[in-house]
Amino acid sequence: MAIAAKDIASIFTGMDLGAEKIAENFNKLLEENIGQDNQLDTLNNKAVKIGNFIGYENANINENVSWGFHCFGFWDDHKIPAGNGWPKQMENNADWGWMINMGKGTSEVSMQLICNAAEFMFMRVATGNKWGDWTIITSHYQSAQNA
Repeated sequence: MAIAAKDIASIFTGMDLGAEKIAENFNKLLEENIGQDNQLDTLNNKAVKIGNFIGYENANINENVSWGFHCFGFWDDHKIPAGNGWPKQMENNADWGWMINMGKGTSEVSMQLICNAAEFMFMRVATGNKWGDWTIITSHYQSAQNA
């Protein structure tokens, strides 16, 4: 039995209750799927690593984010703090979504891609021992009826 998109989406059920609820849902998904066709072992060790949740208490994404996919969430009482590597458009806002981090920060060529609930995508690259500016990736949306 493979993990489906609806399973991943279930992690965010009750996200208005905060980071603890997301962590609880994530752990439930892991418990329900451990050992099934070794899919989580494959996902975590052979294809891509699912990283730690990023929230207010560990908001700095400049150097201390590991390789892999990271879920993030910030709420009205703990918005995205300024000066921690996030795109300026996201600072001081409540937001959640996913970040893909490839590389080890500025010590090698690295890339970060953010997909947030506000339907924006941001990307930046680190070269020459520093992170470049964030680029907003624009998209053209069409309804599923026209697909």
